[in-house]
Amino acid sequence: MICQEFTEDDIAYLPALEPEGWGDIRPRFSYFLKSDYCKPIKIVENGEPVAVGTSIFHADTAWLACIITHGAHRNKGLGTAITRHLIESVDRSRYPTIYLDATEFGYPVYLKQGFRVEGQYAHLKRENIASGSPYSPHIQPFTENFREAAYGIDRMVSGEDRRGVMAEFLADAFVYLDSKGAPEGVYLPTWSDGPIVAATDAAGFALMQLRAVTRPVAILPMDNTAGLEHLREMGYHIYRTSRRMILGPGRIWHPERLYNRISGALG
Repeated sequence: MICQEFTEDDIAYLPALEPEGWGDIRPRFSYFLKSDYCKPIKIVENGEPVAVGTSIFHADTAWLACIITHGAHRNKGLGTAITRHLIESVDRSRYPTIYLDATEFGYPVYLKQGFRVEGQYAHLKRENIASGSPYSPHIQPFTENFREAAYGIDRMVSGEDRRGVMAEFLADAFVYLDSKGAPEGVYLPTWSDGPIVAATDAAGFALMQLRAVTRPVAILPMDNTAGLEHLREMGYHIYRTSRRMILGPGRIWHPERLYNRISGALG
């Protein structure tokens, strides 16, 4: 099976590949095409994409994302072929660690490729408007003097240097400041699922409250037990889980300080 570069013309075929519950995947692939940090690929049959996926690169780690096979073309090894090609395309001397977030369908495929489970994400949603005031006097819009601090908090939480992609979304971010005016947490509402990284529960909870005003769905590590309890108090409930998987050497990260992930594509 030959994997090819995904192109702008392929966007029109994506609705036929959309997995149930994923929503419109065209904006994701439009972003992948425009970003210098992403390399989307496809497998074509009869002139149409039947399997797609992408790799996303940070400073020294990579993520595999949106590995999707058309429902009518499953059990042909297409998902395995896409995954294998993406792995082989990564320069492991530069990006020794590869991550992904596995659906139930993809999980067995990734196990066979050598990935191992590193943790689980809880996917939560609420039916009603979030209760409580979303406004904390410690929260203010991002300004340039907080840039390096924001990068530092994210690096501490994720164990990755994600500033390349993160830089595109900081202008719309919110920062939680401690009593001395030092940043303790960051919320990036326009970066995919709206990630929140914070050094303390106080910062994480306040930013979660702000996020909940416009986001009825939340996704965070099962290891963040305090964050999960806070979401339950706001009326959220778990409706499914997914597996965070890793290939290569493990890295030190702090899932208990991730109060909402970026996306399945970026952690």
